[in-house]
Amino acid sequence: MNKKDIIVKPFTKTHYNSSNIRYHFHDLYENRKQFKINYSYLPYTKINRQKSFDENAKNIYESTGILNITELNIYYNNKDIDTSNFNHIHLGMGFDKKYVFLTAISISSILNTSNPDTYVHFHLALISNVQYNDLRPIIELSKINKNVEFIFYNSKQAEYDFEEKKKKGWRGLGDYTRILLPEIVNNTNKIIIMDCADIIAKKDLSELFFFDIGDNYFVFSLENIAGRFHKHFIFGRNNFYPNTGICLINIRKFREDNLYKNSFFAAMAYKHLPCPYQDILFMVSNYKFKYWPLNYNCPQFFTDSEKNLKDYKSRAIKNWLSTQKNSPFRYSKEELVEASKNPIIIHMYGNKPFWNLANSENTLSWINYSKLAGVYDEAKKNYPKVFKRFNLE
Repeated sequence: MNKKDIIVKPFTKTHYNSSNIRYHFHDLYENRKQFKINYSYLPYTKINRQKSFDENAKNIYESTGILNITELNIYYNNKDIDTSNFNHIHLGMGFDKKYVFLTAISISSILNTSNPDTYVHFHLALISNVQYNDLRPIIELSKINKNVEFIFYNSKQAEYDFEEKKKKGWRGLGDYTRILLPEIVNNTNKIIIMDCADIIAKKDLSELFFFDIGDNYFVFSLENIAGRFHKHFIFGRNNFYPNTGICLINIRKFREDNLYKNSFFAAMAYKHLPCPYQDILFMVSNYKFKYWPLNYNCPQFFTDSEKNLKDYKSRAIKNWLSTQKNSPFRYSKEELVEASKNPIIIHMYGNKPFWNLANSENTLSWINYSKLAGVYDEAKKNYPKVFKRFNLE
C-alpha cells in the first residue's frame, strides 16, 4: 500500500496507531498555518516620540507580535539602567483575557518576594483575545519592583496548532501557549514555565532557576496521584506523574530535539488529554528529566493553617507516602515535612483550591496580593463568596 493511500482522520479515536499517523505527520506539521514573530523590534530607537507611549507599544505589538514593554520604557523615557550585577531569572506564563487579573496577582507575589539583587524577566504568551489595553494591571506591576522586564508574545501559532484540542478538550489554549514559549523565547537557555492563576511565591525564585538541569529536558515536582485526579493520569507509571505547574525547561535541548514538533504530534495522536500541558510534556520527555524538592512547588494542602484542618498536614503527608510507595521516584517523609514548613511557591490546586478555603492563610495572602496588584475589585467580583466569608463586602 502506498503511504499516500493511508488517510488519517484526527480526533476520531482516543489513540492512533503510530504506524499510520507517522506517514502523514510530516505533512500535517510542515503544511500547518504559521505565524512568524518578527524580532526586528530591537532596539526601540526608531520609535515615534510624537506619539504616546501606549500608541507606540500597541503599534509595535500589533506589527511584530512581540513587545518588550520594559525596554520600550527605557528608550522612550531615556532611562539608563545597568543590570550586570543582578541574578537574572526567566519566568514564563500563558493566559487569555479572563486570566489577566489572576496573572497580575501571581506576578505581584513573585515581585514582592524577590531579592534586591534578582532581576526577573517575565515572558508572557497572550491569546489573541488579550488586547494591549487589557495588560495595564500587569504593566503597572513594575511599581512594586523595578527589577523586572515584561515581554509579551503573540501566541497565534499555538492557537493555529492546537485549535482542535481546544474544541475537544476541557482546557483553554493557555496551556498550549506554554509549550510554544520555549520555542520562541530567544534570550535565555532555560526558563521556568508556570501556571498563571494559582500560585503564591513565598521567597525569591533564583534557587529554582539555577537548579542544575544538566542535559535533561525538564525539571518538575512529583505529583501525588491519590484522590479524584488519579483517573486523569493516563500516562502515569508506577504511581508516578509530574506536576508541571512550575517546570524548569532546557530551551537548548527543547529546540535541538524538536520537542515542540513532538508536542504537536502528541496532541494530534491523542483525543483526550485531561491535563494537556502535563500529559504532553510527560509523553515527550522520554524520562530525560529531574525532579526537584516539593517545596519548589508545594501543594497548598501541605501548608494551610485553617482551624478546621487541624492535623491535616500530617494526614496529607501520610497519604502521600502511601500512594508513592511503589514509585521509582519519590519524596522522603523529611522532604515532605520540609515542603510544608518551608515552601518557596505555594501551588493552590487540588480538591480544595484557594477559593474553597475561605479562612486559610493562603487565601488571605492571595487577597492581599490582589490589593497590591490593583485588581482587588475584579477579584472580589469574580470570587464574591471568598470575600463575603472574610467580611470584606
